[in-house]
Amino acid sequence: MRTCFHLVGRIACLTLAILLACSFQASSADPFAEGVRTTDPRTPEAQRAGFKLPPGIEVDLIASEPNIAKPMNMAFDARGRLWVTTSYEYPFAKKPGEPARDFIRVFEDTDRDGSFEKSWIFADNLNIPIGILPYQNGCIVWSIPNIWMLRDTDGDGKADQRDVLFGPLGWERDTHGNLSSFRMGADGWVYATHGFNNTSTVKARDGSSITMNSGNTFRFRPDGSRVEQFTWGQVNPFGMCIDDYGYLYTADCHSSPIYQLIPGGYYPSFGKPDDGLGFAPVMVQHSHGSTAISGIVILPSEDWPADLQGHLLIGNVMTSRLNRDRIDWTGSSPSGVEMPDFLSTDDPWFRPVDLQLGPDGALYVADFYNRIIGHYEVPLLHPGRDRERGRIWRIRPKSLAAAKPRAADFTSMDAQQFFLELGSANALRRQHALNQLIDRVGIAASSLARQSLANPGAP
Repeated sequence: MRTCFHLVGRIACLTLAILLACSFQASSADPFAEGVRTTDPRTPEAQRAGFKLPPGIEVDLIASEPNIAKPMNMAFDARGRLWVTTSYEYPFAKKPGEPARDFIRVFEDTDRDGSFEKSWIFADNLNIPIGILPYQNGCIVWSIPNIWMLRDTDGDGKADQRDVLFGPLGWERDTHGNLSSFRMGADGWVYATHGFNNTSTVKARDGSSITMNSGNTFRFRPDGSRVEQFTWGQVNPFGMCIDDYGYLYTADCHSSPIYQLIPGGYYPSFGKPDDGLGFAPVMVQHSHGSTAISGIVILPSEDWPADLQGHLLIGNVMTSRLNRDRIDWTGSSPSGVEMPDFLSTDDPWFRPVDLQLGPDGALYVADFYNRIIGHYEVPLLHPGRDRERGRIWRIRPKSLAAAKPRAADFTSMDAQQFFLELGSANALRRQHALNQLIDRVGIAASSLARQSLANPGAP
């Protein structure tokens, strides 16, 4: 009997060894399975040739090193300019007393031909800047350890005034989540995500205060006057978008790739309880084969092929893909249906960390191009971490690329044009039009709105 058990044990060990060996060989044969990519970096031109997209969709390069390093978040302002937070320092914050190399770069299409001919650094000496929102004559941005208001007071295109809106906030335990995905809502609040592992107490000028640990979402007034928690939970949300109904969606790591946010809702996290009413509904039951999702966007109901309109796209930095989900509705509850990936590549260095819809209808992708993406899976001191390469890609239907670029400078439009833009299928254009009505037209917009509603067919 002992001999039998001994033999069975040896067979089991041998079987396990064979399975492990096969698993190792399979992993080694798949360059996308390695936490540290084994391939060499490519030039932007060579990388572009390796993208696989649906028929009729094309991709072109907007920016790359040395103009940007590691892009984090992107945002378009009311003049159609693209703002990008970029970092050399990540994953280590700069040391006290030392200058920081991180910055915000702005890209502008000066002749309105669809190309970004001009770029400049709006603000430098930043510390792993991530979330960014162009606002008035500057921007709101996260840079360790504060949420800042950066202003260009003399019109030279560079920040000359820096004020703390909120802070200092938590960052010491983790630099790869922090505060990101700043979005202006139709209600005039700025919505944002709070990333993994840190604890932050955010205090506003009116005395309101919230304390967040790890994944959460919150909102604040752009002048720093008030702050409110929006949802509780998620592990490391990174990416936010707003649909045609005003609902907010986030991309999350380690819990579920997509959430529709219900105000006051509690969402699954690492061992955290709900509020006694249970967790808010999840949208998807699948993981897209990854625990690292970042960036989320909804393709609009114009410009794009009918079979893609209204679909959610998310960045998958582990598999180097853009995943796609169709949204099905049951009453007011959405569910994501997994669809074939929107984009794949044969270059394992592709790391899509942020997705944004532009005022031109195109999709913009921030590529954190890197051999290593894992913050915990690979030692932070690993010499393979790339600090210098980064790309911004523009993806659009060929028909959109061939069309005349539409006006993107909302600061030169009048009130009538703003009302026309409120009917756009492009969420960004609607938001810019609304912002301009509030900021420039003010109370007079209410009478114009009544006239527009009374005569819906009028030009």
